Amino acid sequence: MAEIIELPDNFFGKHDRERVESFAAHEVAHGRATRWHWARDDDDDDIFQLFAGGADEYLILSLSRDREQDAYCAHDGKGGHLVSGTLDHVMAEVDAYLSALHGEPPAS
Repeated sequence: MAEIIELPDNFFGKHDRERVESFAAHEVAHGRATRWHWARDDDDDDIFQLFAGGADEYLILSLSRDREQDAYCAHDGKGGHLVSGTLDHVMAEVDAYLSALHGEPPAS
């Protein structure tokens, strides 16, 4: 009999991790970020962090999965909530947010 393994509610699957890393590479390529990093929060849950600033580096975004909402959540560098939802929705909203933060005109 196979053992059933329950994954944590906030688990980033391999496919989602690859999509988030590809998204981060897109932001770095556009000069909106300088690097990304996988970390753990205080509850030992996966958290994806995006940084900018080079030598004076600062956090511009964190992405996690919310257990209660069963959704991805993006927060700005100060911890303010930006957007929640499916990964595609969150990445689209974050792309627009980082574009505006970088001083780019809105896409038409």
